[in-house]
Amino acid sequence: MPSYWTNFATAAAGPALACIITNPADVAKTRLNLERELKSTEMSRTTSSVRKMQQTYAAEGIAGLQRGLQLAMVREASKNTFRIGLYQPLVDLGRGSSRAPGPAPFSVLMPAAMASGAISALLTNPLDLLKTRLQLDGGHARGATASTSARSIASAIVTEEGVAGLWRGVSVSMVRSGVGAVALLPTNSKLKELAACWLPPGALADGLCALGAGAANVAVINPVDVVRTRLYAQPVDVATGRGALYGGALDAAYKILAIEGAPAFYKGATAHFLRVGPHTMLTFVFIGLMRRLVE
Repeated sequence: MPSYWTNFATAAAGPALACIITNPADVAKTRLNLERELKSTEMSRTTSSVRKMQQTYAAEGIAGLQRGLQLAMVREASKNTFRIGLYQPLVDLGRGSSRAPGPAPFSVLMPAAMASGAISALLTNPLDLLKTRLQLDGGHARGATASTSARSIASAIVTEEGVAGLWRGVSVSMVRSGVGAVALLPTNSKLKELAACWLPPGALADGLCALGAGAANVAVINPVDVVRTRLYAQPVDVATGRGALYGGALDAAYKILAIEGAPAFYKGATAHFLRVGPHTMLTFVFIGLMRRLVE
């Protein structure tokens, strides 16, 4: 069992390395979340995730596909220090000092995952907000978002909205991260328990289990992701500090459902999995390799 310090360090490094490979799909997912915003979607969406990446490459080159990469790596390292790093300590806390032998039950795993996910979102919301705005294309970039510098975007947000503007959408982000962690981390834990019956511990088992957990994660959080992206990207009335399109998460969800229909909550889901599936797989493979090296 790695020490808690090793646990935190590998939880930061693994996702940051994985981000280098998966950032293009994340850019596509973010842009697809905003496709046909508040417009009826009676006609099927025609832009696929791969097509969106092709369009981005044609218009902006590699720089467009890797838009916001440095900030994304910082965000992944910071967020997962808490989301993944806190998970095992919270599981141990939930089991108490007199731990029963064998794997922890879901009744312990799920609250630990919810807490670690929510805490990570609360602490790193400014990074999520800046990453989203950096990844937007010219058609959706508004005001400060038109900049390609995270520092200048952050400065403009603070100037226009105050420091509180950096925590815009934090409530929906905490729900997203908490629910996503519940889908991801206990699923990964239980899949690894099952895999131990027919696969030796190692990168293959880590990768396959993480891929399954990533699919569960996407299925649960994509609707929340669409709402969060809309809240992050909407223009803000400087006089009132209120969003121009949505009054909050519930208002955004209602308008999306009423105007765009229920399928709109899964806009960008394929791009989401193209990013989250490989990203989760690589994250846990890298974490496993690093932890085995220091054991």
